[in-house]
Amino acid sequence: MAYNLNMALDGIILSKIKDDLIKHLPMRINRIINISDTELVFNVLADRQRQNLIISLHSLYNRICLSDRNYNTYDNPSGFVMLLRKYIADGIITAIEQVDYDRLLILHISAQNDIYDRKNYRLYVELMGKYANLILVDGESGKIIDALKRIPPYENNKRTIQSGAIYELVAPQNKKDPFKNDTVDLNESLVKQFSGFSKLLENEVRFRLEKTSFKDIIKTVKEADKLYITRINDEIYYHIIPLTHLSEEYECYDLKKGFDIVYYDLEEKDRIKKSSDDIIKFVKKQYKHYREKIAKLEEMYRESLNPEELKENGDLLYTYGNLQIKGLKSVKLLDFNGKEKEIILDPKKSIKENANRYYQNYHKKKKSGTYIAEQMASAKEELAYFASLDEQLDMANVLDAEAIKEELVKYGYLKAHKKQNYKRKSSTPKVYQLHFKGHTITFGKNHLQNNYVSFKYAKPEYLWFHAQGYHGCHLVVDDSNPDEETIRFCANLAAYFSKGRYSSSVPVDYCAVKDVKKIKGSKSGLVTIRHQKTIYIDPVFDHNLKISLV
Repeated sequence: MAYNLNMALDGIILSKIKDDLIKHLPMRINRIINISDTELVFNVLADRQRQNLIISLHSLYNRICLSDRNYNTYDNPSGFVMLLRKYIADGIITAIEQVDYDRLLILHISAQNDIYDRKNYRLYVELMGKYANLILVDGESGKIIDALKRIPPYENNKRTIQSGAIYELVAPQNKKDPFKNDTVDLNESLVKQFSGFSKLLENEVRFRLEKTSFKDIIKTVKEADKLYITRINDEIYYHIIPLTHLSEEYECYDLKKGFDIVYYDLEEKDRIKKSSDDIIKFVKKQYKHYREKIAKLEEMYRESLNPEELKENGDLLYTYGNLQIKGLKSVKLLDFNGKEKEIILDPKKSIKENANRYYQNYHKKKKSGTYIAEQMASAKEELAYFASLDEQLDMANVLDAEAIKEELVKYGYLKAHKKQNYKRKSSTPKVYQLHFKGHTITFGKNHLQNNYVSFKYAKPEYLWFHAQGYHGCHLVVDDSNPDEETIRFCANLAAYFSKGRYSSSVPVDYCAVKDVKKIKGSKSGLVTIRHQKTIYIDPVFDHNLKISLV
């Protein structure tokens, strides 16, 4: 289910992250990339394995931790990332410390300069909500080399963050260390009393104090090394101890896995919004446009179905052809059934000229019915296309959104941007793949990927899956007759990677790839199938699945 994060990192959680990171020291920094304007990935070598160290300075999702997830990079690194590469790429993180229990970590880094002298640097990771920042400081002089967010003196005369200034820590809050002081004043906010406390932790501690002592609770916090996640409706909460004041139901993970579950999808959606907001707005605008166009065309078509009244009006006016009606806006005449009928006129025209006008409109409407029907069919096809793109963007990652943008350029909806040093991209799109019970399962999440999976990658005997009634993924398994467990597994994935992911009993059709056919003249991804079977699935997603982009 889609959810919102209802809390931010506090100092005590950060202390556990620090302890976990220290276990992996020393870490060699192999590569530094930015995945958004506020998120960096340090690809590090730790414990003889390549790992991703995520540093997010997002106002809501700021954190630092190791991650098992794959991250897509910006085509062009930011200026700050280029500076970090210059000074600390190939450097070694030798120590990590936290100031009291503030939301601040200091990474001590040893790296060679241009003339191969070893220099010491300090990378300050300040995780303070909207003031989150990343600051590189010269280890010997204490001067700031640069920062992700510069703060000149005219913005803050108490603390300047810009190149050449001496780095100063955030002013201490003079709170008690909760692990050294077990006396508590319950009449005062615990957040104000103890360093590292958040309001969420305070609520949990006060709840537990009804049955146990503050000293025992803090002992439990000190020994904790897991992340406990509680979901309530569309809200998600987490801490290093179970949040029993919210619910008795919770999920428990190690820190790396837990933070990936909490943050990855949230941040991916945020990155998509920032990098592809124009695409999302364009797709929604087009969807609205075609929906309104169809409504107007349907009204016009209904009118075109009954043009005979126009002919009758023309016949009546010719019957009374000697009447002088110039200057009149309407005239009442007896029709062929002897009933009085009012006919609207053009006051500037004679009665015969008005009759001819009705005849012209009669012939135009007779012809327009066919034309309007064709326009409606075309508009409905466009509406379905943009509805599918809207659904795809709802579950897209950054690369998927970029592929949708390329597709819109390909079909002429958007103009291609001219880029310097343009490199021709492969005509083969990357698709998603995983393995299950010895089978290789492959699927796409947009039209280009789906078209490739169904008609270029898959063999005729492979089994093909798609959520019925949704613009979801096309999925194939490399077997013509897999067992029931594999069929259910594939159907579950096909249902999850569709807009039916939050529904129950989602129908999923499956058939041989050879029974899947393109709709002639339609855009990529639109198909017809035959000899299909249908299975009903309540979609769930296993976050432990190792899905790769190939």
